[in-house]
Amino acid sequence: MNWIGSWIRGDSVADGMAILALAVTVGLFLGAISVRRMKLGISGVLFSALLFGQIGLTIDPKVLQFLRDFALILFMYAIGLQVGPGFISSLRTEGLRLNVLSVAVLVLGAVMAAIVGRTLEPTTSAGLYTGAFTTTPGLAAAQETLRRSLSGVDENETAARTGLAYTITYPFGVIGPVLVIIALRRVFRVRLQDEKDALAAAEGRRRPPIETLDFEVTQLACAGRPLRNHPLLRDNNIVFSRMLRGDMLTIPTGETQIQVGDVYRAVGQREQLAELVLAMGHPSAVDLGSVAGDVKRMELVVTRTQVLRRPLRELDLMRRTGVTIARVNRAGVNLVPNASLRLAFADKVTVVGPEAGLKMVEAELGNCPETLNRPRLVPIFLGIVLGVLVGSIPLKFPGLNATLRIGLAGGPLLAAIALSQFGNIGSIVWYMPTSANQLFRDFGLAVFLACVGLQSGDHFLQHAIQGSGLALLLWGAAITVVPVFIVGCFARFVMRINFITLSGWVAGAMTSSPALLFAGEMSASDAPAIAYAAVAPLATLVPILCAQILAIAIR
Repeated sequence: MNWIGSWIRGDSVADGMAILALAVTVGLFLGAISVRRMKLGISGVLFSALLFGQIGLTIDPKVLQFLRDFALILFMYAIGLQVGPGFISSLRTEGLRLNVLSVAVLVLGAVMAAIVGRTLEPTTSAGLYTGAFTTTPGLAAAQETLRRSLSGVDENETAARTGLAYTITYPFGVIGPVLVIIALRRVFRVRLQDEKDALAAAEGRRRPPIETLDFEVTQLACAGRPLRNHPLLRDNNIVFSRMLRGDMLTIPTGETQIQVGDVYRAVGQREQLAELVLAMGHPSAVDLGSVAGDVKRMELVVTRTQVLRRPLRELDLMRRTGVTIARVNRAGVNLVPNASLRLAFADKVTVVGPEAGLKMVEAELGNCPETLNRPRLVPIFLGIVLGVLVGSIPLKFPGLNATLRIGLAGGPLLAAIALSQFGNIGSIVWYMPTSANQLFRDFGLAVFLACVGLQSGDHFLQHAIQGSGLALLLWGAAITVVPVFIVGCFARFVMRINFITLSGWVAGAMTSSPALLFAGEMSASDAPAIAYAAVAPLATLVPILCAQILAIAIR
């Protein structure tokens, strides 16, 4: 029966992997249990791993450390690839002020943790902060800083106390943001339908939908002028995808001379189309989509790297193939294909033209949907290498005697965001299919939480009940709720931020997936997810730095 004892102790790598996998499995079953539309989700893995550690199921510390760091890298890199493409654009709109509010919450929480740590025990500050905000990358950064700055028994004991404070405060950190969303709704007496209507109106003003309109030219003043010289076309990014002249259906070019009686299909924003039709003629009774001719429509997906990051004017498809691009859809957003627009990998393109030309354009753009579903390993591993290098860069801050590093948590995240902005370098494309990204994120987070739970689970209940365990739990709850509630009230009362957006901001500022799920189901809208994605990168990076500062302060 010796093998049973060795398996329980996790003496070999195989035994340790079995214990880890079992802890993750039990945790996922636990996380799937729904209580009043709330689920722990992957967070359930932490609690199952704590239980395993409590009953003595352990893993060799070196193996545990490697698995934890590797899982963290995968998790952060996948998050960076997910939020990176829209991160910069979000900062140009409402994302900037949402990020400022998030930083205020995170810094206020760090100040509270520092004060409480001085009252209870300085070594608990970083764990108290990271647990209250459920920031697993922050915990990893704090423990990494402790390993660099301390040695021997002090390192192990301090890291253990930090992990213990994290695990004690983490449970309320999971449900706290949900309670804040509920409290904000009741305090401000929010009516969700009114918020939805206001949000839709604001989105319509910010990003008018792209429409198509067939119209006939009746104004003599427009006749004889090339299409490219018409000011309304040049200034409003309107595209003509078809032209009917007499009985001939063709694709107009910039050199096409306007004639009275021409019927055009225009693509653009509603107000601009209405202005154009008013200046040139009137809406046509003829539906150009039903007119027979050698003009067809095709939906293509951009999958060839040779056309990426090149403006449409450089591709010059109209002159070479007789085909025009009528619409570009990028990540669910319709774009007007003006001459300066650059194609990106996985763009969905609507093209119109003769059949022979469409085949040429299809070959040029790729149109290989199965390519989108096949993960590319070179960008993944190369990106991880760059992320580790970025995370090891020392940072000096005024007033701190020690250097900080964003480490294995922040480095892969920043690298992925930067690489996703490039899109591709030669044939290397930083694109990850949605399903693959979800798998990497869930796998990395589940393994990381399991490692943290197994590491902190030894005699967890005894530590939590005795000494300062209850005080840590109560102060952790306060750090979870107070900063985000105060700043949330300011955002709603003073800045008049839409409540649906605000609920996503709460989830993003606290990097809380359960809160995001709750906000999405409550509003039946994608707006919370958009706000979450806008603030999540910075809300992940700031706690990494704050947790390291708190860890340095205990020396």
